[in-house]
Amino acid sequence: MPRISRLFIKTGLLYFLLAVVLRLLLDVSQWFPAFIVRPLFWHALMLGWITQIIMGVSTWMFPGRTKEEGFKAQKLSWFTYLFLNTGLILRFISSPLVALYKQTFWQAVLAASAVLLLLAMVCFVMELWPRILSKQEQVEMRKQKRERRKKRKKEKTS
Repeated sequence: MPRISRLFIKTGLLYFLLAVVLRLLLDVSQWFPAFIVRPLFWHALMLGWITQIIMGVSTWMFPGRTKEEGFKAQKLSWFTYLFLNTGLILRFISSPLVALYKQTFWQAVLAASAVLLLLAMVCFVMELWPRILSKQEQVEMRKQKRERRKKRKKEKTS
């Protein structure tokens, strides 16, 4: 399993724990207003946990991924992870502050978090789109890879 997939899944599990804690706060505590905690709960659950688990598993399981580890080989996946988690952190910081104070600065931070989450989704689609191939396209791609390897081998021996 690639490092980025493990990171998505482990981070998703942490967001799941956060969602459970936030839900408990909603159920038992009267000190935390529901209009502040409820959006955080849903973001932790849906984007933090479920979306990250889906992204981690699909990055790992879809055919055609580069077997190489590291940033350069999997840069779109790394950008997806960075944008998604930065957007979520900014959302967790700014959402309660916008609800309480309605200052323009926190509204801008909230908008920036939304843009980062959108960028994460775009990077994810760009990562997986070329890997969704028909059987014929998969056969053709394997054939092209074999031909390139043969060509490189010939060039090395020449």
